[in-house]
Amino acid sequence: MDDQPTVTERVRPFISMLRHLGGIGVFILAALDSSVLPTLGGVDALTIVLAARHPDLWPYYALCSATGSACGASVAYRLCRLGILHRRIKGAVFDRVTAYLHRFGALSLSLAALLPPPFPTSAFVIAAGVTRYRFIRFVLSFGVGRVCRFALLAYLASVFGRRFVTSLWSAHTLLLVAAIGAVLVCVGLLAWLAFFRKAEPHTPFGL
Repeated sequence: MDDQPTVTERVRPFISMLRHLGGIGVFILAALDSSVLPTLGGVDALTIVLAARHPDLWPYYALCSATGSACGASVAYRLCRLGILHRRIKGAVFDRVTAYLHRFGALSLSLAALLPPPFPTSAFVIAAGVTRYRFIRFVLSFGVGRVCRFALLAYLASVFGRRFVTSLWSAHTLLLVAAIGAVLVCVGLLAWLAFFRKAEPHTPFGL
């Protein structure tokens, strides 16, 4: 109970400082968030605030967030291949995530990058590095999910402005977003099973 406020208080001034740097600031924050410094949803919040403040630049802020996040995830992937960050997840969680990677491949990485912070996205990044999932495929799959996620957030913020930014963090809205995310996951899985599973034979992870 006492740890959560202290972490938030440490991260908030840093995010406030990066806010004044605009696209460069959100790029830096996204890179750190996907590599070594979780920001508890700070990248989403900063992207929304910037896009709401400058609606005409929402594609720019979405691109900065997605690019920074992909770069940070690439660093984490490389560190995990070297055996540096793999201890963050272990046991049953690691086995479960690795099974998803083996079974669903690129789709699981894209969905992990698309879903909001409560979803353990970092576990998929770490598992991809530890299992030596093909790097190019990892970057493309993760990048697609991040582009979709930040483009959606930035666009909605540019349309609805600060009212959307304020309502986003309410409990009711978070429940609605979680429900919509669950529906999207189900639709994505059904589409993959229907159209892509037969067309793409199973192959072992490449180097």
